[in-house]
Amino acid sequence: MDSTTADNIGADTPCSSASSSAPARLANSRGRILALDVGEVRTGIALSDVARKNATPLQVLDTKQALGNNSVLRHIIEDYEIDTIIVGLPLDEGGGEDGAENQQSRRIRTLTQKLLAGLAPLPQHYVNERLSSKIAQSRGRDLDLSVKDMRGKLDAHAAAAILEGYLDTISD
Repeated sequence: MDSTTADNIGADTPCSSASSSAPARLANSRGRILALDVGEVRTGIALSDVARKNATPLQVLDTKQALGNNSVLRHIIEDYEIDTIIVGLPLDEGGGEDGAENQQSRRIRTLTQKLLAGLAPLPQHYVNERLSSKIAQSRGRDLDLSVKDMRGKLDAHAAAAILEGYLDTISD
């Protein structure tokens, strides 16, 4: 399989259509954006505000439990009126401005599809998660969280960092 470059990292999944006007279209949407930092053990969740200017860490799910029962994600999507999902992908350096997909990023795509299976079809965008964990760790230190406390919250803060990066691309 050929490496996927950054040219289609922001491309939508089959749930939506890719176009160069996607950021403008999303900036004018009314629902919130849900960001996922999907991992094989934990999945961090963050939300945008209604104005799509700020990202807030929400919670961390056990990925294996969520794969068996995605009702928590279903309730979040319904309760917060989510209309777009952003997923961070771990990309290799090179392969364009944002990097190239690798075996891990392909696993994350597969896990994400399984996590979201059976939920309302929403546009999904994959973005480079580069540095999101380091940003989350830095925030944890700034909040004086212990290593133990950070472990339980780190993934949600990483999802918020991913979402902040995305929100920066759709706001002017």
